Amino acid sequence: MQEQIKTFFCEKCNKEKKIPRNLLGKADAVEKARERHYHKEHTLILGIKFKIYPEKKDLEKINEYFDEYAKAVNFAARLIDKLKGQFLFMGKRNKEDEERKYIFPIARCDFCGEEKEISYQNKRGKKICFSCYQKEFGENGIRKKLYATKGRKVNASYNIKNATNKLCATHYNYVIRDAFQLLDALKKQREKRKLRLIRDKGKLKKFEEMLEQEDKRYELPKKERQREPRFIHISIKDRAQEFEGRGYTIKRIKEKIKVLRRNIEREEKSLNKKTPIEFSGKRITLSSSLKFNIEKSLVRIPLTKELTKDYKFSGMNVANEHGRKFFEEKLKLIKENKPKYSYLIRKQINKDPDKPFYDYYLQYTVEFLPEIKKNYKGVIGIDRGIDHLACLVLLENGKEKPSFVKFFSGKDILKLRNQRRKQLSFLIGVHNKKRKQKKIRPLEPKIHQILHTISKQIVMLSKQKEAAISLEQLEKPKKGKYKQSKSTKYKLGQFVFKALSDYIEYKAKKEGIRVIYVPPEMTSQICSHCAIKGKVHVDTKRPYKNSYKLFKCNKCGVELNADYNAAFNIAQKGLKILNSK
Repeated sequence: MQEQIKTFFCEKCNKEKKIPRNLLGKADAVEKARERHYHKEHTLILGIKFKIYPEKKDLEKINEYFDEYAKAVNFAARLIDKLKGQFLFMGKRNKEDEERKYIFPIARCDFCGEEKEISYQNKRGKKICFSCYQKEFGENGIRKKLYATKGRKVNASYNIKNATNKLCATHYNYVIRDAFQLLDALKKQREKRKLRLIRDKGKLKKFEEMLEQEDKRYELPKKERQREPRFIHISIKDRAQEFEGRGYTIKRIKEKIKVLRRNIEREEKSLNKKTPIEFSGKRITLSSSLKFNIEKSLVRIPLTKELTKDYKFSGMNVANEHGRKFFEEKLKLIKENKPKYSYLIRKQINKDPDKPFYDYYLQYTVEFLPEIKKNYKGVIGIDRGIDHLACLVLLENGKEKPSFVKFFSGKDILKLRNQRRKQLSFLIGVHNKKRKQKKIRPLEPKIHQILHTISKQIVMLSKQKEAAISLEQLEKPKKGKYKQSKSTKYKLGQFVFKALSDYIEYKAKKEGIRVIYVPPEMTSQICSHCAIKGKVHVDTKRPYKNSYKLFKCNKCGVELNADYNAAFNIAQKGLKILNSK
């Protein structure tokens, strides 16, 4: 008997990866596991959007078609939920064997008549195996129940054409697919809420223990000017250093218990109710093979016989050259990589529900596997700091000094955030505060536009210098070991660290540039000038001259900008990883 293969080698990651449990033992386990891994970790997913300009005479009919499509999706989703809801899952958790997640009872399947593992059973005791369940209640099985054709009749109460008969034949098929996607999304959303509820109950239990039992409290060391004792739960006593200067007073523990009890009660009440199934009708699924007339900026969108025509789109007819190049690249991507999804989207641009006005867009989702370059001249280390949004240091192979240094200011983002903070301060104690907050123009699009611009410049620079990119593996803004002022903490909280690294990563992946994530430990404390010579130490001084912007090494005496020092250390770590493989 052959030994079961449990791993496969990924050339792009250059390491062994585990095969998922549900694929173990199958003949094509390695191929399927590799395909899944490539799709999840290495495939780049891009959304491409064009604005569509329908003629005024067609607007009413297009909006009516959107409404009819939504009506059909809601009908199909509610019927699928009703049909599948009759059956209960029969699997029980398998605690003994890790490779098999569930154990199923073996009995005669009432659909195929064979002795098999029974996956589902309805209230009347009717049993069904997994393969029969997929045939009967999978997408194709449901389509046969809902959609009548020339050689196939369906139950009148199931017939989707009873909900609407104004859609084209292709869209009846897409409606059923959208109904399945809607139900899956609602199921995932509900599961997330259940997990959050379990976490909240765990938190509540710990806070109640801290309030009622003294032996469940661990008192943190008192800090200067601290009056009330602060506690953490005894179970996290080993992590007390992380909670230095934080913890909970008895008053705060009581407040937390009150809030958690209220939230748990509301969530349980909400979860006891059935989730309403409602498709909003903001999009229509289209065939991904649409015909473009690039010279005239026209696209043929197939709807009904009346509405299937060429529509103008924002493409090659834009005024500036930059815009034309942008759309040329997008159309080239669509031609070279067959889009996975294509949608016609409508977006309401006014707030009047009785007389809505819409903008229309054509959206593509393109997936492709970029070729990552293997040879680089060096590494660009990026530190995401406080005063500077990003500091870049280019370290080339065989050199001890950076070849290039650049700072990106975060002043524009801070200005926007402080502006929002000021606006919100005027609403303190104002009636209908939440409603008035919504009227303040959102600043996030402006902030993300700045981050997009900076990330694009970084990636273009990396491409020009033929260098890989090295970033710190940070999920949240880094915490210093020194005490900081409130204004500095506020600044730290404003920067969208994760967004910037995400933008850099996907833009770099698109250009085939490798992004290396390095551990963040000690990047701010190590002297970069000593480290490049192999003398790694933390005998350094920061803050220096009462400033967190400055850094001094006590051994070599060098004085540096703190963000530059950290970026130089990140570049060194990245170069070691790059040259080790």
